[in-house]
Amino acid sequence: MKHRLFALGALVAALAIAGCDGKKDAQSGASPEGTQATSQKAAIPKPAANADESTWGTYLADQARLHAGDIGMKPLIYVIPAGDSAMADARRQNESQSIVNGAGSIFIPGSLLVIGGADAGATRAFVEGLGTSVRPDTLKGVTMLIVSDGTQNETLSRKLTTTGASIRVVSM
Repeated sequence: MKHRLFALGALVAALAIAGCDGKKDAQSGASPEGTQATSQKAAIPKPAANADESTWGTYLADQARLHAGDIGMKPLIYVIPAGDSAMADARRQNESQSIVNGAGSIFIPGSLLVIGGADAGATRAFVEGLGTSVRPDTLKGVTMLIVSDGTQNETLSRKLTTTGASIRVVSM
């Protein structure tokens, strides 16, 4: 079961990473008009809460392009499942362990870690849990882009201070 969950997470990340390879041109740009001033950031339409993981992965990759364009490395994307089912709980636990165990080996300085999902509350709870699970300073030099409730910026940043990561919180 763990291998299937890991494989599913890796597939979603790979699909999202593949979407980050190129820059959008004017015809496929982020705004409906196709043109936009470079200093102004376009809003990315949020997928439906019941959209599949591939759709959410693509959405998070788009958020990474928009809000972390200054990061040169490909993003590592974690789609946090909503709900309180045993399967959702197991996935969140698996994703948490993946981050905790990857700190210092997979997540090296310059990495971009993108975390988000359909339920901002579930994402917030997941991220707050990381603050106590990740060993101090093991994410130093890593940028965490949290796509959730943008009003939680200070709270989430404070919870993740000990990780050493640079925190960016953006609204869905």
